[in-house]
Amino acid sequence: MGKLKNVYLDSNVFIYVALYSGEVAEKSKEYLRRASDGEFNAYTSVLTWDEVVYVVRKVAGVGESIKVGKILLKIPSLKFLGVDYSVCVNAQKLSEKYKLVPRDAIHASPALKYCDGAIISNDADFDVVEGLRRIF
Repeated sequence: MGKLKNVYLDSNVFIYVALYSGEVAEKSKEYLRRASDGEFNAYTSVLTWDEVVYVVRKVAGVGESIKVGKILLKIPSLKFLGVDYSVCVNAQKLSEKYKLVPRDAIHASPALKYCDGAIISNDADFDVVEGLRRIF
């Protein structure tokens, strides 16, 4: 990963850290460490909280999902971006043009708007989006 200023973190980065082990989980932890060290400004959307807590709840139970949700909201180097009307309008356009599922389109929209298209994700569905640069 070259020198980056602003980077959007997809929800799967947090899900891998919370639930799994192995190469992808370790790579995800490394990206979070680099963000914490100030190597780049880390952003995500409020939608990420919903996705992470939901998936952890399904896989590991209610108690673990509450714990992970609290941790996610307290990551000091992470800035949460709102999902407003303009994000949804752009997400609609991305869904139409690239056939993205709604959640991916919502993640792609602020990544393009606030992070110069830089997104950390292992989801190859983002690779079709012009202007979006997936890092993983």
